[in-house]
Amino acid sequence: MAKKELEYLKVSEPNVVHETIEGETILLNLGTGNYYSIEWPGTAIWDLLVETGDAEGIRSAFVKANIDKQKEVDEAYTKFIENLIEEELVVTVENGDASTFTIDENTEKEFSKAASKLDKLTINKYSDMQDMLLLDPIHDVDEKGWPEPKKDD
Repeated sequence: MAKKELEYLKVSEPNVVHETIEGETILLNLGTGNYYSIEWPGTAIWDLLVETGDAEGIRSAFVKANIDKQKEVDEAYTKFIENLIEEELVVTVENGDASTFTIDENTEKEFSKAASKLDKLTINKYSDMQDMLLLDPIHDVDEKGWPEPKKDD
């Protein structure tokens, strides 16, 4: 994947809903029925992506905060972003819809600590409730209602 594709991203709304609770981000892709969890340090990156969309600016700041592990950080970050795109959780946008990311002192410290947890920079995918999440609650249920699927005749 070319670096240009990673410059600006946004959440794939309206199909993707998300919330960060106590350091964990939960995402639901209503189009695929899959749901996901992201733990720290991924939550820090996700929150900044949602706020600014500046994937390249965030990557630069993350790498800069970890000069001694620059290659490892860059590879882990790029893989994380590519997974977000592959799972259709984010889409690329023209930079007119995004704001430029600027790193503050707290984010720089967080990014510095994150280099020791690159193995946690992953997206956990779950599909065990896919059938239920893809049900059309009006048309695809039996007379009992959601979440009871309509029986095939």
